[in-house]
Amino acid sequence: MNLDLAVIGAGPAGSTAAAVAARSGMRVAIFERGSLPHDRVCGEFVSAEGLSVLEELAPALLAEAPEIRAACFVDARGRSRRFPLPRPARGLSRLALDAALWECAGASGAELRPRSTIAGRERQGEIWRLQVAGGEALTAMHVLDATGRCGTRSPWVGVKARFEGLGIGSAVEMHLFPGGYCGLAPVERGWVNVCALIHKRQAGDLASASDFAGWVRGRSGSASLSERLRGARQATPTVVTAQVSFGPQAAMRNGALAAGDAAGFLDPFAGDGLARAMLSGQLAANLLAQGRPHAYAQALARAADLGFAAAVPLRALVRAPQALQSFAAWLLARPALGPRLVTATRWRP
Repeated sequence: MNLDLAVIGAGPAGSTAAAVAARSGMRVAIFERGSLPHDRVCGEFVSAEGLSVLEELAPALLAEAPEIRAACFVDARGRSRRFPLPRPARGLSRLALDAALWECAGASGAELRPRSTIAGRERQGEIWRLQVAGGEALTAMHVLDATGRCGTRSPWVGVKARFEGLGIGSAVEMHLFPGGYCGLAPVERGWVNVCALIHKRQAGDLASASDFAGWVRGRSGSASLSERLRGARQATPTVVTAQVSFGPQAAMRNGALAAGDAAGFLDPFAGDGLARAMLSGQLAANLLAQGRPHAYAQALARAADLGFAAAVPLRALVRAPQALQSFAAWLLARPALGPRLVTATRWRP
């Protein structure tokens, strides 16, 4: 098989890139080692910047996605601070988002290769030679690595599940507690995605997180969060990820273009990760279609790096003592600060 583009990884970055490249007339195949849909630890918050991609590729999906107009910070004592988002966002589960973008890639002309692992790749002159596990060999002019975060050592753990019976309206809630936070976001089907980032010393036995509400009650020490989840029913199994490390990575990974979390993991607190995944995939595909792959690194840095820098003070909130978290939540709710800081973390076209 001779390809213009081989995409490795079928998350939002990879599937978006495959769809955009195929629509431009490139011969594309997308390789996913598992099958879709599959679940991931994720805040499931699609910021306004990413909605243009969904409007182009999967407009029907937006009809199912609740609108999110505000952010609400809640400290461990239950004191809440709220501010409007600069532009409305949407809530979408990874089950729905990943499946829709994968299907869009196929409908756009990309060859879909689920349960298919690239066992080896080597650059020979202008051509990539790829070996698929099981024996198949193929060539490609370009390779896009969308396989997600590197397995670097990190003290942070992500844990998430979805719940029914949580009235949340059109706001995303951020429940702060020393050593972590837990975000609540409305998604489709009346679910609320509940996703915690917590220091591994505080996370305890993650096997007990199968009962998410019971686990977070014992690990967060937040009476307000425990009360918030009381009476709600866990609707999907708990998903856990370790080695959550933050910041930009290189735009190239082992010689291939990198997109999504492979090119850098933005603090989930900032709420722009899904948009960045789709937008970086779109950016890579457009530049490849234009014959300008060497412009990708500079364009990616221009779009993404300021947001990584702006997220650093937000990250400090996760580590802060309770009194400082409460004061910071009050500051973030000020019209002069919260919306501006949100804007600063966003992808810049």
